[in-house]
Amino acid sequence: MVFAKLRRRWSASEGTPARSPRGGGFSLYPTPLDSGLVSGQVHDERGALLPGATVTVVNRLNQVIGESQTDAYGGFALSVAPGAHRLSITNGGYRRFSTRVQVHVNQHTPLGSLGLEPDDSLQLPQPGRYRFDPYHTEIRFVAQHIGMSKIHGEFRQFDGMIEVAPRFEDSQIEVVMEAASIDTGVKMRDDHLRSADFLDVESHPRVLFRSERLTHLRADRWTVSGRLTLRGTTSPVDLETSYLGQRRYQGPGFDGDLRVACDAKAVLRREDYSVNWQATLAKGIAVVGPTINIEIGVQAVME
Repeated sequence: MVFAKLRRRWSASEGTPARSPRGGGFSLYPTPLDSGLVSGQVHDERGALLPGATVTVVNRLNQVIGESQTDAYGGFALSVAPGAHRLSITNGGYRRFSTRVQVHVNQHTPLGSLGLEPDDSLQLPQPGRYRFDPYHTEIRFVAQHIGMSKIHGEFRQFDGMIEVAPRFEDSQIEVVMEAASIDTGVKMRDDHLRSADFLDVESHPRVLFRSERLTHLRADRWTVSGRLTLRGTTSPVDLETSYLGQRRYQGPGFDGDLRVACDAKAVLRREDYSVNWQATLAKGIAVVGPTINIEIGVQAVME
């Protein structure tokens, strides 16, 4: 009876989205009343808990019957139909973990502690100088507009260099963006962003980022700490970075170039760079939000 009550709390009726019992995300899969519960806790090769890992359960027909993400403590719990299923766990930078699990009616199947191993294919880049490929690199941003929608834009002209050291943590990264190349798809808005209210491109034509420290977090996750100069003001910034690996690409115009790739993101506060222009609506809602989300996708080629 206790288990049934818990399952009713943790499950939705058939066809209704149900939240994972440990807050690890949403499951959109129908949960039968005679279901069983599968739980576990995920950690990395060093024993550190892994939040945000994706847990998927498929049946014998390879149909997904349950999916969630691990919570802040690496935990998950899924209510799924009885039967013999396969459970898999994936997370960036780690090899897929897979195991068979037998789920019984109204019973809890605890899997205990589950460890993920690093993906050996994500070897760190060879030492040397790598230049951003402008055709396969994007520097994007997202800003809040009047508290209702988001404005997406990017810098069209930039140059970036990565000096990979023998010890990767000692590597250096430098990126220069042409402020006037900002593009949100609306000329009037772009002209305003180039004005003294925002980027002031006439007095400060370039936006510059220089790294100061690279810190390995786990598997493919790094923090790139550095300083960003915008409008003549320099402030520290941390880029949350996912390393995507290196490979040689043989194709038209590539000639087997050695390439490295990563994704990075950061949140900038406008006031840190003296971008203080503000306008409000009648109800006091700011036209432009106080923070800007930066999203970077990089491919760099070894020179």
